Amino acid sequence: MSDVDIDALIGRRSSKRGWLLSTVALVVVAAGVGAFLLFQSEESETVVEPPQAVEASTGQLSTTVTLSGSAVAERSTDLSFEAAGTVASVTVESGRAVQAGDTLATLDDADAQVRIETAEVQLRLAQLRLEALLADPAVAEIASAKQSIEAAESQVTGAEQALEQLSEPPTASELASAEQAVASALGQLSTAEETLAQLSEPPTASDLASAEQAVASALGQLSSAEEALESLVADPSQTEVASARSAVTAALADLTNTDSGATASRVALEEAFDEYCQEYEYLTLGQQICSAVLPLSDEEVGELLESIEGRSRSYERHANALANNNVAFILAEAGRQSAVTALSTAEEYLDDLLSPASDEDVRQAELAVEAARASHAAAIAQRQELVEEPTEEDRYQAELAVEAARASHAAAVAQLEELAAPPDESDTEQALSSLESALAGLDSAQAQYDELLGGETANTVAQQEQNVRLAEIDLEEAVADLADLVVVAPFDGIVEAVNVHPGDLVSPTDVAFSLSTTDRILIELTVTEADLLALEIGQAGLASFDGVEGVQYPVRIVSISRLPDAAQGVVTYDVEARILIGPEIAEVASQIAVLGGQGASEGAAALGATPGFGAGDQGGFGGGLLAGIELPEGVTFQDVIRALVNDEPLPEGVSLPEDFQIPPQILEFLEAGGLPVGGRQGADAEEGSLATRVLPAPGMSATVTILTELREESVLVPIAAVRQFEGEWFVAIPAATTVGAEPGFERVIVEVGESDGVNVEIISGLQAGDTILIGADNTGIAFSAARPQQQPDFGLAGFVPPGFVPPGFGGPGP
Repeated sequence: MSDVDIDALIGRRSSKRGWLLSTVALVVVAAGVGAFLLFQSEESETVVEPPQAVEASTGQLSTTVTLSGSAVAERSTDLSFEAAGTVASVTVESGRAVQAGDTLATLDDADAQVRIETAEVQLRLAQLRLEALLADPAVAEIASAKQSIEAAESQVTGAEQALEQLSEPPTASELASAEQAVASALGQLSTAEETLAQLSEPPTASDLASAEQAVASALGQLSSAEEALESLVADPSQTEVASARSAVTAALADLTNTDSGATASRVALEEAFDEYCQEYEYLTLGQQICSAVLPLSDEEVGELLESIEGRSRSYERHANALANNNVAFILAEAGRQSAVTALSTAEEYLDDLLSPASDEDVRQAELAVEAARASHAAAIAQRQELVEEPTEEDRYQAELAVEAARASHAAAVAQLEELAAPPDESDTEQALSSLESALAGLDSAQAQYDELLGGETANTVAQQEQNVRLAEIDLEEAVADLADLVVVAPFDGIVEAVNVHPGDLVSPTDVAFSLSTTDRILIELTVTEADLLALEIGQAGLASFDGVEGVQYPVRIVSISRLPDAAQGVVTYDVEARILIGPEIAEVASQIAVLGGQGASEGAAALGATPGFGAGDQGGFGGGLLAGIELPEGVTFQDVIRALVNDEPLPEGVSLPEDFQIPPQILEFLEAGGLPVGGRQGADAEEGSLATRVLPAPGMSATVTILTELREESVLVPIAAVRQFEGEWFVAIPAATTVGAEPGFERVIVEVGESDGVNVEIISGLQAGDTILIGADNTGIAFSAARPQQQPDFGLAGFVPPGFVPPGFGGPGP
C-alpha cells in the first residue's frame, strides 16, 4: 500500500459524520432564528409562506461510504533467469504487450545442447544394453558355450585317464615322449655350450643386423606404450569424442539395416520353405526337409540340391529357391552378428573415452612402459655386447646358461626314469586333485550354457532397467536446464521494464524484466476504523479518478484486511476493490443503478453510454456489460445489443458467455429506446460507445463510493413535513372543509423510521399517495432538530423507486 496521508484522513469525514455536523449546524441556525423572532418587535409584520402540498411516495433508502485510494495492477511480478549465463537474445522492449508463454529472452545454450546430446546417447546405449539382455542369445554364443562344455568334458576325460594310468605301466608313446624331452634338453645344452664357445669369436654381419632390428622393434614398442599411457591419463579431445559418437551412430544404423535385412531374409526363407513343403512334403526327402529346423544345415542343403537331378522344372525351381534363401539368411544373420559386434566395440570405445581411466588401468599402462623401456635397454645392451669384446661377466653368464641346460637335461632324464618306475601315493593325490578341478570346470561351463538358454537373471535385468531410468533422469535434467535458459511471460500483460541486453552476464538474482497486467486493475483503499465495520467483501460501488475526468468505473470489494496500520495516532486498514469488466458488471448492475440514479442511468451505466455516469469521449462505462467480448470485423456492439433487445439471433461469429444476461430493468430501458441501438443518438454518440473503456493507469488517485446498505421499501415523505409535539410525531394533511370556507389542515400521528436527510421513512399512519402539507403547522419541533443524532449516512443515491430491491442489500430482492 502507498503511504497514508494522515492529514487527509483526519480532514476527511464519512458522509455519516458529515450529516451529523450538518444537522448540528441546522439546529444552531434554527436556535438563532428563534431567538431573533422572539426578540422582534410585536409590531413587526410577519410574512407567512403558503403551505406546500406533496404526496407521500414509496422507495428505499441507501447507505454509502466514500473512500480514497490509488490504482494498482492486479498482477505484477519481477522475472529472472533460473540459471547464470550470457544473454543471447532479448525479444521484447519496455511497453510491449505479451501473452502468457511468450519468450522474453534467452541465454546462450551451446553447453546445454551438448549436455542434452550426451544424455541422449547415454540413454540410447543403456536401452540397447537392456534390449540385448532381453533378446534371445546369439547362435554363436550358444555354440561357444557348447564348445566350452566339450573342452571341460575333454579335461575331465583326460584327468580320469591320468588317474587310471597310474595303476598301469606307461605306454610306448609315453616313453617315446619322455625320450623326446631328454633329447630336447640335450639340444638346449648343446646350444648353450656353443654360445659359450662363440664368445671368443667376433659377431657376423647377420648377428649385427638382427641386433639392430631388435633395438628398433623395442623402441617402437616403447613409443606405443608411452602413447597409450599419455592417451589414458589425458582427457579425450572433442574430435575424438565426436568421432567415437559418429562411430556409434554409424554402427547403430548398420545394425538397424542388417537386422532389417536378416528379418527380410528370414521371411523369404520361411516363404520358400512353406512353398516347397506344400508341394513336395509327400516325398521321402521332402518329409526330411520339412521336419528340419530353419536354417537348413549344409548337409541338408546338399541333399536338397542333389535331389534336383531328374526332377521336374517346378521341383528344381522350388528346391533352388529354398537353398538360395537359406544361404541368403545365413549370410544376413552373419552380417547382423558382425554389426552387433561392431556396435559393441564402438560403444566400449566411447565409454572408454567418456569414462575416466581407473587407477588400475593407469598402473598397468605404467608397468607396460617400464617393461618396454627394459626391453629396449636389453636390446641395446645385446647389440652393444655384439660389438664389444666379451667380458668376464659374459663368460660367467654363458657358463651359467650351460649349467642350467645341463640341469634341464638331467631333469628330463629323471622324468624318463620316473615314468618307467611305479607311481607312489603323492602321484595318486595329484591325479585326484586334477580330476576334481576338471569336474568343477565342467560344472561352470554347463551353468553358463544353461544361463544362455534360460536368459539373464531377473537381478541383472533389473539393474540395467535402473541404468536406463538413470539415463532418462539425466536427459530430463539436461532438458530442464535448457528450459531454465529462457524467460517466458507467466501471464498476459505489459513489459514494464527491461533490465538485460544481449551479451550481459546475469545470475538468478538479477531482475531481468518487470511484468504487470493491464486489463485487470485493483484500487488499494485506506479505510479508517469508523468505516471498516460497514464494509464487506462483495459490496459494489463506483470509482472516479483525478486523471480520468468525467468517467466512473464500477467496482467490487475483493479483500478486507483486519490488521491495523497505526501511524501518528491514526489507525487505518487495507481494503482492495477491483474494477469490473464484461459480464462482471451484470452481476452488480442493480447495485450500480442505485448509485447512478434511475431511468437512463440504469441501462446506460451498465452498458456504458450514459452521459454524466461514466460516459466520456470514448463512450462506455468501465468496460460495460459487453467488455472483453471479441467481435468479428464489421460487427459493432450496437449490433449485439440490437439483437438482444429484439430477441434476434446474434450476428455471425459472436458468442456470449453461458451465464451472460441483461437485468430486466436494463432490458426494459433498452426496449424503450434508452440507448442508440438502431442508430446514433445525439451528437456525442459514437459507434464504439459500448467498447471497453481505457482503464486507469497504476498509481492514479481514486475516490470510491461503496453502497453498504439498501433498506426495504417503505412510505417516504420530505423531512420538512414531519414534526414532533408532546413526544409524538405528526404530519399535516388537508382538512375537510365546506364550500367557500378557508382551506384548513389536521394533524395525523405517524411512526417514523430512518432518514437520509431529505426523506423520512413512515412506518405507520400514512399510505403512499396521501397528500401532506409542508409549512401548514409549525407547532412542535422539526424532525431535523428533534433527531439529528439518529440520522444515518443515507444519501448519495437518495431513495430508490418502488419494486427495485437489489439482491444482497437488505431487501428480499426483486
